[in-house]
Amino acid sequence: MTKEHKPSAGQKPAAVLLTLAAILVPLLPLFFWLRESLSLMPSPVETPSFGLYLLARAFALIGFVLMFYQFILTARLPFLEKLFQRSRLVKRHRLLGRIGFSLILLHGVILLVQDLSLYSAKTLGLIALILLTITVAAASLAKPLKLSVKTWRTVHLAAYVVFPLAFIHALSLGSTVLGYRPVYWLFVLLSVIYFLILLRRIVRGIRKTG
Repeated sequence: MTKEHKPSAGQKPAAVLLTLAAILVPLLPLFFWLRESLSLMPSPVETPSFGLYLLARAFALIGFVLMFYQFILTARLPFLEKLFQRSRLVKRHRLLGRIGFSLILLHGVILLVQDLSLYSAKTLGLIALILLTITVAAASLAKPLKLSVKTWRTVHLAAYVVFPLAFIHALSLGSTVLGYRPVYWLFVLLSVIYFLILLRRIVRGIRKTG
């Protein structure tokens, strides 16, 4: 690791603040959403099923944010690489990726078990989950399967399709995103940043091949 990638002593407070902000980003909207959702708790007979439904939606909210962090951590943003070593960013990318995938998978399984019917918005979510599963499997089994770097990168690019699919899925259903303003604005903000990162990646790719 070269010196330019090592955070200096004067930058450590900024790194701590950035880490805290990253933790609070999903927790604050989740707090407001849960506070209002719990007030709608049905009769005791229906409470277990409703509680599991709320848990699945909470998993989706946190998983969506963690999925967004994957693009941030791998975008090689200069300000991040001044605050954190690249090796540390890669480790966080892998850890948060596993956690985010697990939460999104649980979200999908729980809601599918509760309601097996498929419609357009739900199908989008299922497609996003399948693509995400393929991406995670390729990353985890790249060495055992002896995937080439080119194949691994091609499969990994599916993650860039998963995010907009998940966003449209969430907006189409609307129960979590459109019903709670903090959650809605969080999703809009993350989506705008995502498209800026995607645009930056496309421009860098064009410059390399130009």
